[in-house]
Amino acid sequence: MVATTTTAEEKLTQLRQLVLNARSMPMSASCVVNRGEVLDAIDDVIANLPEEIAGAQQVIDERQSAIAEGEAEAERLKEQAREEAEALARASEVARVAEEIAAKVKADAEAEAEALRRETDLFIDSRMASFESVLHKTTSQVHTARARLAERSGLDAGRTHA
Repeated sequence: MVATTTTAEEKLTQLRQLVLNARSMPMSASCVVNRGEVLDAIDDVIANLPEEIAGAQQVIDERQSAIAEGEAEAERLKEQAREEAEALARASEVARVAEEIAAKVKADAEAEAEALRRETDLFIDSRMASFESVLHKTTSQVHTARARLAERSGLDAGRTHA
């Protein structure tokens, strides 16, 4: 009989070991296992699974409850902060400071946006330059191929080059 362990995973590992260590049948993938040992191991796993599932469900329920409480507390704190912010905004000195900070944040954001635009433009320009190079090379190859075709077939006889 398999020794009782703490988790279903460990019990399943022991059951797997029973099968791995079972005596092989000659010239076959089959093996001989002790039916009683295997059934006892399976019964042990089955008997303890509900406990582990219930324990896991309890943990999940506790987490969900904690999350709900945290969200409610966060909402309450946000509302309280909003009310306090409105009260502070009414005071002229606070409003002036807030306007200065807002102006600085706006200036910083605009500067960052401009830097990102420049960086994006540089990236796009490099990609377009690469495409232009490939296009130029392709155009050159087309001109060369047409010239060879014209020489071979006399296609340009009587035509003027553009």
